[in-house]
Amino acid sequence: MPNTNKFGKRYQIIAFATKGEKPRLFNRLRINPPLPANYKYDRPKGMYVTDVWDDIRELTSGYYAGEEPLRNADGSRFHKQQSPMQLLLRILLSSSMPGDWVLDPFAGTGTTLVVARQLGRYAIGIEKSEANAECIHKRLDFPRKADDIEPYYQDYRYTNHLDQIWGKAALPNTEWSQTLQPSLLSADHP
Repeated sequence: MPNTNKFGKRYQIIAFATKGEKPRLFNRLRINPPLPANYKYDRPKGMYVTDVWDDIRELTSGYYAGEEPLRNADGSRFHKQQSPMQLLLRILLSSSMPGDWVLDPFAGTGTTLVVARQLGRYAIGIEKSEANAECIHKRLDFPRKADDIEPYYQDYRYTNHLDQIWGKAALPNTEWSQTLQPSLLSADHP
């Protein structure tokens, strides 16, 4: 993010919490990012994902370019903090399996729901903004090429049991989009 009087923010913190001593499920993912310039040898089986995800582009800026960001008719960003597909893909791949339920209590533009559907996960999204909820409906009912996760499959090709984790069979539209409704919550409504 451009800044004139301090260092620009180059990170975003993602909280990872479990109930009990260990998670119910944790899929150890393997990726094979480009080798640093001083490396001599290729990684024949990639490397395990660590707690620093610097291979996902423009994670923090909210201003990334390309076809993925949703835009208004004038070209401006529809939602300033739309998360990259790659980010939600990695989170869901590492923490769930096909048929699991995923909750996004601040659904925004629905990126979590879009990724969950393609991975064969059921998802519940809660969004207060009616404009965002309408955007989510459109995004789920009319998938965009920019929302396709299939191009990222190769990024995880060294992961054990990837086909089982990935969930190649997406859920039918009727199972995931029909129950999504705009939800307006107030302090006195649980």
